[in-house]
Amino acid sequence: MRSLGLFLVVAGMASSQTPTASVVGRVVDASGAVIPGVAVSVVQLATNQAFTKVTDAAGDFTVLYLTPGKYMMEGFRAQKQAEFVLTVNQTLRFGIQMEVGATTESVTVTDTPTPLTTESGARGDVTTNQELTEMPLAGRNFSDLAYLTGGVLPKGEDGDGAYAINGARADNVGFLLDGMNNTQRRNTGSMANPPLEGVQEFKMITSGFSAEYGRYAGGILSVVMKSGGNKLRGSLYEFLRNDVLDARGFFAVTKPKLRRNQFGATVSGPIMKNRTFFLFSWESLRQVSGSLQRGIVPQPEMLRGDFRNARDPFGKPLVITDPLNRAAPFGGNQIPAARLDPVALKLASFFPAPNLVSAGVNYIGQANGTSSSNNFSVKVDDTVSARDRLTFSTFWRPNESTTPFNRSPIALFGTTTANFELLSSIRYLRTVSSSLFNEPIFGS
Repeated sequence: MRSLGLFLVVAGMASSQTPTASVVGRVVDASGAVIPGVAVSVVQLATNQAFTKVTDAAGDFTVLYLTPGKYMMEGFRAQKQAEFVLTVNQTLRFGIQMEVGATTESVTVTDTPTPLTTESGARGDVTTNQELTEMPLAGRNFSDLAYLTGGVLPKGEDGDGAYAINGARADNVGFLLDGMNNTQRRNTGSMANPPLEGVQEFKMITSGFSAEYGRYAGGILSVVMKSGGNKLRGSLYEFLRNDVLDARGFFAVTKPKLRRNQFGATVSGPIMKNRTFFLFSWESLRQVSGSLQRGIVPQPEMLRGDFRNARDPFGKPLVITDPLNRAAPFGGNQIPAARLDPVALKLASFFPAPNLVSAGVNYIGQANGTSSSNNFSVKVDDTVSARDRLTFSTFWRPNESTTPFNRSPIALFGTTTANFELLSSIRYLRTVSSSLFNEPIFGS
């Protein structure tokens, strides 16, 4: 169990780490006087769910905990706001002026407000789903796009963490996935990396973020996954790379092999129309890639005990002394056959012959490594009632990789690494009143 949290949120403009958005605004009449008691509904287009608030005595309204996506707004006398998009952690402000007219009239407001965040001093950039899917990404690692945000740089060599933000240490960056803590305790990198096709968007917050994000001095990468809608949708894809058009490297004996297949599928839709929705996303990787390792191997005659032509790194003859009598070198700088251990001779047969003409490094090894992984995510959203919402998310990824070389140019002593990543949460949001929300979150 990695984490377990329970939160009670008192909402004015505050919220927990849940990756949601908000809409705020004020309703006035033609003269500029505020209008209290007006019902304003924000409708999510994908699910047809309406979130309704009534303006207070000052004509203000606030709609919190909205899932990022496309919306429209309906208000007094069938006035409709043109379609607009809410992004993660955004608070969008509207100024609505009601016009006098018959109750049968419908007014559409086409002046969509500029998406400026006026309610918070936090700075950062949102990377949308369109950018994620259309920009080329080596390895389809969406988090690489965080480098497009000002102040975000790669971490230093051999350092922990993922990004160096505004001069802070790379291990001072936090990761959130659908509001869950996705930060490794060991090196402060991300624990789970969900399939790219299932990601709605992410926001790299670089400065000015509120205390809800806790102890990080660098920044926060908050990822929000897609949610299902009233329409059944799906996708199937594969990305292929190979060495057919590759050139042989300068040091390579032959052209290294590359076979990279990255494929998957995503399906989403309704379980119960206008109420319960699901999203399933899957991505797999199968890769075989060649790698090189330069090093030093013994000359064939040395493996037989013959060191007559052996030289040290400075070119001087190398003298082999008898370990039983260090004062005396072996005659002719050659170890007698009777002194060679049969086990050592058996091991010596596995050493390859040098393949480089060099006084120093005389061998280059070439072998194939493999990578295999299956990445899954499931998300279910249920609107239990007008006041109650339930969300279940889980991510799991078994993966295995092999490396042919391990501090040796001989591809006989490689390593195999197997991991299993798991991150799950259940979130329940209860609207107690217009200014009080209770949101228990259980995650592991």
